[in-house]
Amino acid sequence: MDNRQLEVFATVAREGSFTRAAAHLHLVQSAVSATVAALESDLGERLFDRTTRRVVPTAAGQALLPHATLILDAFRAARDAVEAVSGGLSGAIRIGYMTNVTLFDIPELLGRFSHDHPDVTMHLAPAATGTAGLAEQLRRGDIDLAFLSATPDDYPGLQIDELASSPLGLAVPVGHPLAGRRRILLADTAPLRFVDYREGFASRTLLDIEFRRRGLHRDVQLETSDTNDFAALVANGLGVGFLPQYLAEADERLHWITLQDVDLSMRVSVGTSRDRLLSAAASRLTALALSGRPSA
Repeated sequence: MDNRQLEVFATVAREGSFTRAAAHLHLVQSAVSATVAALESDLGERLFDRTTRRVVPTAAGQALLPHATLILDAFRAARDAVEAVSGGLSGAIRIGYMTNVTLFDIPELLGRFSHDHPDVTMHLAPAATGTAGLAEQLRRGDIDLAFLSATPDDYPGLQIDELASSPLGLAVPVGHPLAGRRRILLADTAPLRFVDYREGFASRTLLDIEFRRRGLHRDVQLETSDTNDFAALVANGLGVGFLPQYLAEADERLHWITLQDVDLSMRVSVGTSRDRLLSAAASRLTALALSGRPSA
């Protein structure tokens, strides 16, 4: 058993596919299969169950995975320490992020980081299942850091640092009967037809919890996972929606109404796992993100 075998094993476990693992590792699939087979032979145990749709770790694979992760983290830390002597920074960072969220300029941040550290490769993973999905990816070690919408209290097992926030309010098309309102009670929104994010996205979770807490029901008729689509769907009359103030006020087709009896915000935070050692590159990127926060 060697470091390369463990890296291939962990990548297959993370990707759930020999094909995707091969693409990630820049290897042919036969080489990935042969490496896993050799590791299984060394350990005398089958490490994966292969189904028609996904490759999943066996009980032996699940037992090996956290140890393989620790070994790979230690190996990476050792390499970082040697590179630090010469002042260089290399390696790769796996970054989860929310698409089309401009409250905090993630592309600009990544551009500055890449300019300063051109030998670091960044792999971007969009948040297909929202903040909840990004948090789970951090826990599993699928990504090194994430830009997500969360507070430290939301995920105690993660290190969460807020970068920016904007109040959530009710957005309606400018021709809507409520377009003359400046403030509204949450209960008064319940009879309306809504556009919203899919379940798992942070603002959807916040609002669903608040409506349930008050014994209210609302009708979400259209769901999306894209922030720009969300605003456009509301602007084109497909429903009202709870949008952050910065986004609604940037679109002249929308009117934004303050929620007068509840204080909810959309946040952009940077999150990392408390249980895994960050690489030097990931640590440097996190520090750069925090340095760009508005002062209190």
